[in-house]
Amino acid sequence: MASSKGILRSVIVLLSILSVGFLGLWFLSGPKININNKNNLPAKAPINKDIADGFSDFGGKTPQETLKLLISALEKNDLTLAAKYFIPENREIVSEDLERLNNTNLLRDLINDLKNIKLGKSSNETHYYFEIVDETGQTAAALELIKNQKGLWKIISL
Repeated sequence: MASSKGILRSVIVLLSILSVGFLGLWFLSGPKININNKNNLPAKAPINKDIADGFSDFGGKTPQETLKLLISALEKNDLTLAAKYFIPENREIVSEDLERLNNTNLLRDLINDLKNIKLGKSSNETHYYFEIVDETGQTAAALELIKNQKGLWKIISL
């Protein structure tokens, strides 16, 4: 009788441990939350950035052409034109950064770095990346471009 009580007690303890474990897994997996949108509008409406962009016609038909246009504008010291090759969201910041580089006589270094870009890579049909490498061959910076709705390439970041 004593051994059957020990076995019964072991089974109860084992079942308790398993129950607590499964209950913990159920809580950790998280409940599924459904959010119902009552106004029937999409949760995130796509924004047509080209409508607000007065310079959507500025850019190249290829990422390489946009890079050449940017270098050409910088060589002519036309920072306003150079900023037009960037997406609208970043244009003001880039304009300030280019002005700062020009004032500190570092714009020529940027132009040289941009001229030394050899290869880029496409992540998909609308995104392209150029890597700027330093003297050691390590990636020092990246130039990211995106194709706008008019099919022209704009610079996202430098």
